[in-house]
Amino acid sequence: MSRTRLLRSTSFRLASIYLALFTLSALALGAFVYWSVRREILADFDDRIIEERDALKGVFDREGRARLAALLDACGSTGALAYGWQSADGKLLAGDLRAPTEKGGGPRLGWTDLQESDADDVAGEKPETIRALVSRLPDSSILLVGDERRRSNEVLRRTVSAFAWAIAATLVLGATGGLWMSAQFLRRIDTMRLTAQAIMAGDWSRRIPLAPVDDDLSSLARTFNRLFTRIEKLMLANKHLSADIAHDLRKPLASVLRRLEAAGHSKASPEAAHADIETVKDEIESVLETFNALLRIGQIEAGARRAAFQPLDLADVAGEAAEAFQPSAEDEGKALVVNLDEPLPIAGDRELLTQMMANLLDNALRHTPPGTRIEVCGKRAPSGILLTVSDNGPGVAPNELRTIFQRFYRGESARRMPGGGLGLSLVAAIAELHELECAAEDNRPGLRVTLSSAKERD
Repeated sequence: MSRTRLLRSTSFRLASIYLALFTLSALALGAFVYWSVRREILADFDDRIIEERDALKGVFDREGRARLAALLDACGSTGALAYGWQSADGKLLAGDLRAPTEKGGGPRLGWTDLQESDADDVAGEKPETIRALVSRLPDSSILLVGDERRRSNEVLRRTVSAFAWAIAATLVLGATGGLWMSAQFLRRIDTMRLTAQAIMAGDWSRRIPLAPVDDDLSSLARTFNRLFTRIEKLMLANKHLSADIAHDLRKPLASVLRRLEAAGHSKASPEAAHADIETVKDEIESVLETFNALLRIGQIEAGARRAAFQPLDLADVAGEAAEAFQPSAEDEGKALVVNLDEPLPIAGDRELLTQMMANLLDNALRHTPPGTRIEVCGKRAPSGILLTVSDNGPGVAPNELRTIFQRFYRGESARRMPGGGLGLSLVAAIAELHELECAAEDNRPGLRVTLSSAKERD
C-alpha cells in the first residue's frame, strides 16, 4: 500500500483535522495553564521574600543591630536568598546587595531588579538577575532581601518543556494512529472493491468478509452482501424464467395450436366448432393469467408498491380473508379456524396483504381433502409479529418445503390440479416486500406456512 495513497485517504485527512483541532485546543489550554502557573509561582516567589523581610525586621526590633548583622552574614553563606543591609549614608553593613538610588540620591524602595556584582560572577557568564525587596528599618538603614530570577524561571522552563514534549508525543502518536487507521480503512475498502470486481466477473459466490468490529464499514458490508444476494437471486430467477415459461406454457399453447389447426381442417358441426373455440379461449385466458401473475410478481419484487404503505393490522387483514373463505371451506367439508386474538401491527399495502392471505388460504383449501382442519393463528413475537396458516392434510414432501415458493413449481400431487404454480411465489414476493420471512414447515401432519418479522436490519 503506497504512502501517497495513505496520506490522501479520507480517514487520514479526518484524523489530521481532528489532530490539528486537538493540538490547537491543547496549545490554548497550555497557554492558559502556563500563565496561571507563572502567576502562582511569581506570587509564591514574592511571598517568600516578604516573609523573610518581615522575619529580619522582627529580629532587628527585638535583638538589635548586632544580631541582625550576624544573622545576615550567616544567612548569606547558605546561599538560599540574597541579602543586603546598608546604612542611611549608603555604607554596606552586611550582605552583598546594594539598593539602587533614585534621581534625587535616595535609595529606591519597594520591588526592584538587581544584577549580581561582577566579583561574584563566573568568568564569561552573564550576571544573574535578582528580584529584591528594598525596605527601610526604624533607624533609617536599608534592608534588602532578594532571590535569583533563575529559580522561578527554571520551574517555568521545565513546565514549558514538559508541555512541549507532551504536544510532540501527541503529534507523533496522532500521526501514527492516523496512518494505521488509514491502512485499516483502505484494506477493508480494497476488500470490498475486489469482491465487487469478482462478482462483476461472474463469481456470485463471493461476499465481503465481515470484520470482528461491528462498525459502519461492517454495516455497509452487510448491506452490500444482502444486495449481492438479492441480485444473485433475481438473476437466477431471470435465468430460469425463460426455461420455466417454455416448460409450463408450452403445453397450453400447443393445445391451442392443435385445436385451431383441427378446427381449420375439419368439417365438424357448428356446435363442435363453438365448443373448440370456447376451450381455446379458456386456455388463452389461462396463459394471460399466468403472464399477468408473472408481471405482478415482478412489480412486487421491484418494490413498486412500497410507496402505498401505511400502518395497519395484519390480524384484521387475515381475519377478513378467512371470513371470505369460510363459506367455501364449509361447502368442501373443511374446518377453517381463526385464532387472531391480538393485533399484529405492520406497515404495508392492504390490497397486497389481502391477496397474500387469499393465496395461502386458497392453497390450503385446494390441496387438502374433506375433513381437513385449517387454522390461521397470529401472535406477537420478540422479533415482531408471527402469523401461521396450517392444516392437517397430506402436506408436502420434506424435500419440497424449500421449493414450493419458486415460480411454476408444482409438486407431484398438485400437477393433476388446475393452476400455474405461481400462487405461493406471489405470497413469497409480497412477504419479502413487507420484510416478512416466509417459510414452510412440516405440521405433522400437514403443512404450516409461517410469516414472521424479518431479523433486525442495519
